Amino acid sequence: MVNSRTKVETFNAQITKKIRFLAGLVVVLALVYTGTLIFEPERVNTRNASFVWLDAKWQDQADRIEISQASQENTLSLTRQNNTWFVSRDGVEYPAKQARIDDFLRILTTRGSYPVRGAEAASHERLGLTENTASRVIIRGGTSTYPLLDLLIGNEDLTGSEIYLRKNNQNEVRSGQNTFSPYISGPVTAWLNLRLFPAADLVEEVQRLTVLAPAKALEEAPGSPLILARQAGAWTIDGNAAINTQRIESYIRSILDAEGEDFIPTLKPVDPVFNEGRIVLEFGNGTTRTISLGPSLESNQRSATVSEGAFVYALAEWTVERIFRDRTYFEQQ
Repeated sequence: MVNSRTKVETFNAQITKKIRFLAGLVVVLALVYTGTLIFEPERVNTRNASFVWLDAKWQDQADRIEISQASQENTLSLTRQNNTWFVSRDGVEYPAKQARIDDFLRILTTRGSYPVRGAEAASHERLGLTENTASRVIIRGGTSTYPLLDLLIGNEDLTGSEIYLRKNNQNEVRSGQNTFSPYISGPVTAWLNLRLFPAADLVEEVQRLTVLAPAKALEEAPGSPLILARQAGAWTIDGNAAINTQRIESYIRSILDAEGEDFIPTLKPVDPVFNEGRIVLEFGNGTTRTISLGPSLESNQRSATVSEGAFVYALAEWTVERIFRDRTYFEQQ
């Protein structure tokens, strides 16, 4: 009886020992496998490539952006006042495209793949990342003398799909998809909000238009005004039923969506030269807006103002032709 009990206890001890050994082996193998995942070169590179240039928590504090293009003397300056961005140009604050600035900041604050390409200052000149050769983006916020971001943007790689970048005063160089060039090398006009009317204006709110087209030749006098009016859900032209109502509403949309090519700082809205044509829009809330044409400019452009506006716009000739239509245009099927 004692021998049987002893044999059972010995057998159980051996089983327990084997179980512990196998359990320990499983733990060791699990650790080895985990280590290979963590330290696998490809995974390490991927983890190190994940990078963000500006922590998103600082985005709301940004109130000044300076963008300078390599080999260009002029610096684009954007400033935010009361949560609205402006383009500072020749001492004047012009309205900026808010969506464009938001998109640019989104690129800088979104984590992406920016693998490390070097850590030595010796590579900066070859990659176009010295202060004298690189394009530069400086983002400032508040009263601090230190910028939130001081980014240098260098040359493209051999494929042209990636570009080299580094933070100023840091030697580490990274590369990433070239989403920066449209913002760095684009003209200043790409940042300007050149809409004649706010985006909130709707076709349905327009009740009446008076269109006085400019003379087609200098020796001609302007013709008689064209009057379009909404009546019982339809449109009339000079008091007569309109043939093509859909064309009229498309025309109104083209006016509300019209944009200038640039601002003209040499002219003021109060100058007595904006009398060569006009469009008067009357809205359902009793307000009116008037586009007034001024003299022609160089490069087939025309000066124009909008009532209660602070700026003079340069309109492309095709824009003028599109928003100043004659009666025959609305009579077409």
